[in-house]
Amino acid sequence: MKAIFNLFTKAMLCLLLALGFSTTEAMALGMTSVDEQQQGDTYVTITGTGVRLRYGPGLNYGYYTNSKGAAISPKKGEKMLLLGQAGDWYEVKYGQDVAYVFKQYAKISNGPAVAQKSNYVLVTGTGVRLRMGPGLNYDYLKWENGGARGPKKGEKLVCVGETNDWYKVRYAKGEYYIFKQYAKRVK
Repeated sequence: MKAIFNLFTKAMLCLLLALGFSTTEAMALGMTSVDEQQQGDTYVTITGTGVRLRYGPGLNYGYYTNSKGAAISPKKGEKMLLLGQAGDWYEVKYGQDVAYVFKQYAKISNGPAVAQKSNYVLVTGTGVRLRMGPGLNYDYLKWENGGARGPKKGEKLVCVGETNDWYKVRYAKGEYYIFKQYAKRVK
């Protein structure tokens, strides 16, 4: 029985290695396969090797890494659900998160092209608090001394979603909510 278990373990290890590190890690993070997506969805197919998945639409944004700090790169030919476009970047679904892929290293593989949308919000208020959730009942981002920490008026933030009267934005390596009364969508 132990010999069968060892044989099974070795076979599984070979299978995981054959699938590749990034695919295995993506599946572990909850990314669904193309077969599990709904028919008619639009995808981006990766056309390059060593492509980095960025947190925002630009080289000035960080990229996703594994637990050892190495860049997570989808394999050439891998498909990801297309969510939108921001300039020269495709916005794609990465696990439960949003990632950005430079258009030079990917192509729309099926379905109609997605209309370009605004992926930024401009902060229009002063002393704006970034909340942990979409509501005033959620705590806000603070400095170590307990003071409110947030963006300045006129600062442009990447918008990753909306919930009722709140934009979900990226700020200081995290995602927070800003009340729509104090921000507006911009390009």
